[in-house]
Amino acid sequence: MRDGERRQLARASRHPAAPPLPATGRACLLCDGGSRGNPGTAAAGAVLVGPDGARLGERAELIGRAGAAEAEYRAILLGLALAAAHGADPLEVRSDSRLAVAALRGATPGDAALAALVAEIHAAAAGFTGVRWRWHPRRENEAADALVRALLWPEGH
Repeated sequence: MRDGERRQLARASRHPAAPPLPATGRACLLCDGGSRGNPGTAAAGAVLVGPDGARLGERAELIGRAGAAEAEYRAILLGLALAAAHGADPLEVRSDSRLAVAALRGATPGDAALAALVAEIHAAAAGFTGVRWRWHPRRENEAADALVRALLWPEGH
């Protein structure tokens, strides 16, 4: 059994079933980023959910070599582009990264590269009539997390 397969089996035993997609009364964006190593090969994923909880779209991409924090911010950027393409407005953006959500609410990161990503996210968010930034637990982010895992560990997905 390969390392990726062991990792996926262990994860499956800890996370039995994906929760339903949220019905929030507004479009909701679930974002997740991750890396194999920190830094290492990184990926970002986003799932757009309609106000009724129906999945409207998803995007995921490998983003090259990056740390986990950068991958989280890039996932939010990817998600905002997805939401804009679908005309989803107003929008609730959810991430399981407390640091990313805190930064987007005003706690500027000390790292200049991450601060630049926060500025880029705010510029993208300015195209919406309203954006709420919300942290949510990792167990509620399964839809976006699965996209990232499929790119980082394709053999074990």
